[in-house]
Amino acid sequence: MSQRDRQTPDHFSHPVEQVLKNFDVKPDQGLSEAEVQGRRDRHGPSRLREAKRRGAGRILIEQFKSMVIIVLVIAGAVAFSFRHWAEGIAIAAVLLVNAGIGFFTEWKAVRSMEALREMGGDTIRVRRNGIETEIKAEELVPGDIVVLEAGDLSPADVRLVESNNLRVDEATLTGESVPVLKQIEPVDAAVPLAERTSMPWRWEWAKENRMS
Repeated sequence: MSQRDRQTPDHFSHPVEQVLKNFDVKPDQGLSEAEVQGRRDRHGPSRLREAKRRGAGRILIEQFKSMVIIVLVIAGAVAFSFRHWAEGIAIAAVLLVNAGIGFFTEWKAVRSMEALREMGGDTIRVRRNGIETEIKAEELVPGDIVVLEAGDLSPADVRLVESNNLRVDEATLTGESVPVLKQIEPVDAAVPLAERTSMPWRWEWAKENRMS
């Protein structure tokens, strides 16, 4: 079940029956078109907020804005001004390596976010009016019954209401390469995000079988 309502983020700790009641939806029927339209009017499209694109030059400049880097730049300039070549070169090397690592890490993150935003145009399957239908991912609303199978990408933070040996790839979340088994039983509200096994998270890949 699609969970986009961040005012109630603890659905993973509630029983399935309570979650369905909270969203006022029946799993075998899904939402009606009238309900979908009303929720879309309240919540808007399911997509990332668009931020001003940052170019490579700006990202590179930002690598030199921290106080520590400024101090090192000054120290390097002083070293060169007094012809302490070894110290100056060492400081310059540190600055370049630090800037290079920071730049490529941030550049990769920015491009990844742009790629994820573009996924909003992908189609997903939901159950509405008792019928499975395909919609664009950005048309998803809170309470939609999402149908996922192996190879599908979760279009939102989803609370499981049915599952059959579902495993998902959480590498982007935890770094763990082994698929994680998910289940419908609620978990304690205090567990960390990576242990909330009743929920696949947005952009995780379903690896086995079916869930909704």
